[in-house]
Amino acid sequence: MPYTKTLKIFLFFYFSVFYLQVVAQTFKNRNGITYKFVITDYNTLDPVFQNANDPDRIIHPDEINYAGEIGFFRYINKSLSLGAPVRVGSIDSHHSIYDDNDPLCQPCEQRKRNELFFGIDIVAIYKFNNDYLLKENFMVAPYIFFGSSGIYLTQREGNFDFQLPMGLGLNIKLTEYMYLQAQFEYRKSLLIQKDNFGISGGIFWLLNFNKSTNNE
Repeated sequence: MPYTKTLKIFLFFYFSVFYLQVVAQTFKNRNGITYKFVITDYNTLDPVFQNANDPDRIIHPDEINYAGEIGFFRYINKSLSLGAPVRVGSIDSHHSIYDDNDPLCQPCEQRKRNELFFGIDIVAIYKFNNDYLLKENFMVAPYIFFGSSGIYLTQREGNFDFQLPMGLGLNIKLTEYMYLQAQFEYRKSLLIQKDNFGISGGIFWLLNFNKSTNNE
């Protein structure tokens, strides 16, 4: 199937980037990994859903989906980093009500709202702690980001969405190599037309390869 082939290409690219970046430089803290929990709302920004329901129903618990994320990030310079986070979780890729104008819509009793998805992002991050606005080693490190994302859907016909993630976040220094990270994002959906926003939180961990070198 073409979508299976596309998924394999994404996986090969991601893990190739991860391997090459780690072996490319092992004597500075230029590599980092994130572990995050993600909460996403797919219906607040959906006009079909809002027109059929209470317009004031924003970020309702019944419309929330969840995901887990692990990502690799590479320091490029004081202002720029590149990242490749992977997410697995649930997604509401259909409307939560029946829409006669949407041929992919199904009656609610015949479908599950929480559809499993697998996604890979490629993002560019502009850091404000770049020695121009804030000191690079400042304990609070805000940033903004923009990127592209491929999403594989397990149930929806077509099984694929392409999204443009963008947003802002904050890293708070806990130790020399560990940061607490909080992030807000908006994602533009280009294929299934399900724009969404999400809030995530977790740990950003700098990979330290200096210890083994210094002990030799």
